[in-house]
Amino acid sequence: MKKLLTALAALIILFVQPAFSEAATGKAYPKKISVIVQTGQSASIYLAGNYQLKNLQTGQTAILTYVTLNLNHDGSTVVATYPGGSQKSTSGFDVEEVTTEIAQFTTETEMRSGATTGYPIVQTFKAGEGADYINSFTNAAGEVWYNVRPQAGKSAGWVIAKNVKRVSASTLNTSRVNSGTSYRGSYHVKPTSNKQIQLVNFLDMEDYLKGVVPNEMPALWHKEALKAQAIAARSYASHDLLLYDSARSQVYKGYSGENSLANTAIKETEGLVVRYNGKVVQTFFYSTSGGRTANAWDVWGSSKTTFPYLASVEDKYEASPYSNWTETFTPASILPKFGLPVTATLYDITTENNGANGEVTGVTVKTSAGDKTIRGNEGVIRGLFPVNKVSGYTTLYSSWFTLKSTKTQPGVAVQTPDGVVDLPEMKGQMVLTPTGEITLSDSEVQVQTSSGIVSATGGTGEVTSITVNGKGFGHRIGMSQYGAKGYAENGMRAADIMKHYFPGTTVSK
Repeated sequence: MKKLLTALAALIILFVQPAFSEAATGKAYPKKISVIVQTGQSASIYLAGNYQLKNLQTGQTAILTYVTLNLNHDGSTVVATYPGGSQKSTSGFDVEEVTTEIAQFTTETEMRSGATTGYPIVQTFKAGEGADYINSFTNAAGEVWYNVRPQAGKSAGWVIAKNVKRVSASTLNTSRVNSGTSYRGSYHVKPTSNKQIQLVNFLDMEDYLKGVVPNEMPALWHKEALKAQAIAARSYASHDLLLYDSARSQVYKGYSGENSLANTAIKETEGLVVRYNGKVVQTFFYSTSGGRTANAWDVWGSSKTTFPYLASVEDKYEASPYSNWTETFTPASILPKFGLPVTATLYDITTENNGANGEVTGVTVKTSAGDKTIRGNEGVIRGLFPVNKVSGYTTLYSSWFTLKSTKTQPGVAVQTPDGVVDLPEMKGQMVLTPTGEITLSDSEVQVQTSSGIVSATGGTGEVTSITVNGKGFGHRIGMSQYGAKGYAENGMRAADIMKHYFPGTTVSK
């Protein structure tokens, strides 16, 4: 009878071929996005859920549930330490979230092709490793065995239950980095060339957006504006293999930064991106246009032929604190940006406004230390005027501006063939006299007038302050966030908002 039961069990159990990866199945992401969230000598991650640590050098794995994983670079390898174990790797680690039920091995355990010790050994698990739990079976000897799969796509096998701790599937895994921000998803832990570790959070696009949208646009804004932001952020992220968690890419604050209103907007636009001629485009966005967006070829020098959808358009409903603004600067704050000494005297400052809307493309200063012109894209121009009023920004709000100088009284007005001009400084000027040309050694001179000889003195004509009047906040290419808010409040749908800011495009999955 015993032999018969064993034979029946053998008929039920399928013979499996050896599998070569002792690991549970990490969660797969339909559209994987990778974001750098930490770079430094060390990091700690509290894993609030089910995760698997995978050594990328040795292949060794460990199941980690609701524990703190400490990581550091010891100068030659990345060291991962966790309760009950420690590993080193020159290649780094993956920390993968696991959403299936896990069979975690409490001691070294053999996986066999059937549910008795009489079947061949397929592979051996080390203590701490895990596999996907499938189901259980009680054999003729009354032993409970678990059917497990080492990894998705691999063959399943059987392990004796007494060596296994079953870990229930988790519906939501989150992890907190350095006791700060919590994130969804998994991590690549990479060693850097300067002996640090780089923590890269990778997760599905739609979950990534949950940490972006409410941190790029207030979640209480109109729903269609939030949906437009979601479409813009999704399209933008589709272009980069590796993103930053700051405005260098998009502001990303992970699970800690999520908001239910923004999550709804993301869900209602799931998969939607902006396309030009069928291809997904990089949808740039910023705070405020100032009433009209910029041509990319005017402020970035981009090709009009390559990026025709980054063209200037009207922004008639925008209402932002930075639609119009004024800033005042001293010469001392500006001259170092031109590579000139702070002690130099500024005589004049002028702009070249070559953008279609009057965007500044060059700035010239005339000083006692020489004249200098700087031309460049909007980032270069904005960088010439340092401001300290907006957290995280130290440059002028946009490159769409005009300026006016305040000067001391000029020393002398001189008649020339071209008209009357003010001389900012008499000292050093060349003057023609009956005996020839001379160079003035002083700012005080005697001048012959119709009323006789008078003494001409006064100020040097130097610039004492520069007032800048401008429009907009940001590069002004693509979608204005305040503008999107205005269009949404005036009845425009999210897809139409995107098509307005990126002329000639379509919105689809």
